[in-house]
Amino acid sequence: MKLKTCLVLLAILSGIILFSACAHYKVTKNLEQPVEDIAVCNIGEIRDELPVGFEEEDKPTLEHIEKFRSYLKTELEKEGVFKSILIMNPESPYEVTGSVLDFKKGSGVVRFFVGFGAGNAKLTASLKLIDKNTGEILFAGNFKQTVGSYMESGDKMFQRVAHDFAKELKKQIKKLGKRK
Repeated sequence: MKLKTCLVLLAILSGIILFSACAHYKVTKNLEQPVEDIAVCNIGEIRDELPVGFEEEDKPTLEHIEKFRSYLKTELEKEGVFKSILIMNPESPYEVTGSVLDFKKGSGVVRFFVGFGAGNAKLTASLKLIDKNTGEILFAGNFKQTVGSYMESGDKMFQRVAHDFAKELKKQIKKLGKRK
């Protein structure tokens, strides 16, 4: 009986570890051509593409979207993908745009008092890098994050999505560089 219980607990623990190690995104368009590392990139519009009937008060605020754009700028700068990253610069040859596909504000108070996933915040965003000269989508993906700890702000999911996008873009740029 003890052995059976230990095996079940081990299987559950293994599943949790495996799930947490999985990527929280799906690349929908791999980078196929190099990106000029001396180029300037613009952080463009992030649109609302939430399902029809999504309550207005449950949607991300303009403040959330502006923070998200700021996180994208910061994370792309950390990765060193472009020479310069600007917000709303029409002269840039590259632009990062996207949309919010799913969103839940969550509640830190509920996460604290109830736990077990109650009050979690979640975000699913579609992000893409566009060559503004040709209009071609160079790289794209759907990125999903949650906040399940009462010690974290719901805004942390925006930062994590931005980090995942910048990290994967940098990874794909490096992969292209090795093929040459």
